[in-house]
Amino acid sequence: MTFSVVVISFRQRAFIERLVTQLVDQDYPPDDYEIVVVECASADGTAEWLTAHADSRLLPILLTEPCNRSTARNRGIRESRGEIIVMIDGDHTIECNFLQAHLAAHAGRCCAVVGKSVFADNTEYRAISTYLDGSGAGKLPPNTALPGRYFLTRNCSVPRQVLLDIGLFDESFDRWGGEDLDLGVRLEAQGVPIYGAPQALAVHHHFRTIHEVLRVVEAYGEGSVPRLVEKHPQLFRELNLDWLYPNPYENDRHSASGRTLHRALCADVVYSFVLSIAHRLRRRILPRSVFDYLHLRQYSRGFARAVSVRK
Repeated sequence: MTFSVVVISFRQRAFIERLVTQLVDQDYPPDDYEIVVVECASADGTAEWLTAHADSRLLPILLTEPCNRSTARNRGIRESRGEIIVMIDGDHTIECNFLQAHLAAHAGRCCAVVGKSVFADNTEYRAISTYLDGSGAGKLPPNTALPGRYFLTRNCSVPRQVLLDIGLFDESFDRWGGEDLDLGVRLEAQGVPIYGAPQALAVHHHFRTIHEVLRVVEAYGEGSVPRLVEKHPQLFRELNLDWLYPNPYENDRHSASGRTLHRALCADVVYSFVLSIAHRLRRRILPRSVFDYLHLRQYSRGFARAVSVRK
C-alpha cells in the first residue's frame, strides 16, 4: 500500500464528513491507500458518523479522551500501513487528483513534501489570509529545498519509515503549534530534503480574524517557542528572537542598542497602532512586513513571559 492519509479530528464533524468524502473520491487506485481518522473524543457525532460510514479504505481510531495533536498523529501513524504518510487538516478541501499530486512530488526520491494550503476566498479575511498563504513554502520556488522550520503538517507527506526512524512527533508539545516545526528541523538534521509541492493543493476553510490569529501566535510563543529553542538553539536566530534579546547560544547579530530600539518598536502603543491599521485595512492585501512585525511582536512577547515565569 502506497499511502496512508492521517487526519485528526476534534469537534469538526461537518469538515470531517466533507474531507473523508473527497478522500474516498480520489482518482487513485482504491486498494493502494487508506484513510486513518483519529477522532479525539468529540461529542458532536463524528465518531458515530465514522463508524457508520462503510468503506474498506476508512480506518477510524476512536479515542476516549482528548489528546494533543502530536499524540493523535502518532497514534494514526503507528496504526497505518502505507509506505507514505499523508497528513492533512480536517478543515481543508481537496480535488480528486490530490493523492496523485503527492505521489508525483515524491517521484521515487526519499523526501518530505509540503503541499500548498490556501484559504478559501473571503473578503473579510483577505489581508491575514493572503499573508498566511504566502508564508513558509510559499516564499520559495517549487522544487527548492525548504528549511526545516517551513515544514507544516496541514498538508504534507513523508515516508512512514522516515517518521518512525526520527521518533515521530514530540508529544511534549501540548499547546497549539510547534510540533510540526520541530519535526521539520529534525528531518533537516537527518538529511531528509523537504520540498514544496504547489500542485498538491488543499483549500483551508477555518478563518480567524487578525486579532484571533495574533492571540494564537502569542500563546504559541509562550507554550511552544521555549521548548523549540531549548531543543534547537539555532531557532533563536531563525525566529529572529535575537532582534529583541541577547542570543545565549550564538554570537549576537545585533548590538545592544539595536535590540533596545527593536524592543521600543514592539511597545504596546506602536503595536496597537499597527494592529489598528491592519484591522481597518483587513479587506485589502497589505505588505508582508506589517504581519511579520505583528507576528514577531506577539510570539516574542509570549516567549519572554514564559522564560520570565520559568526563571
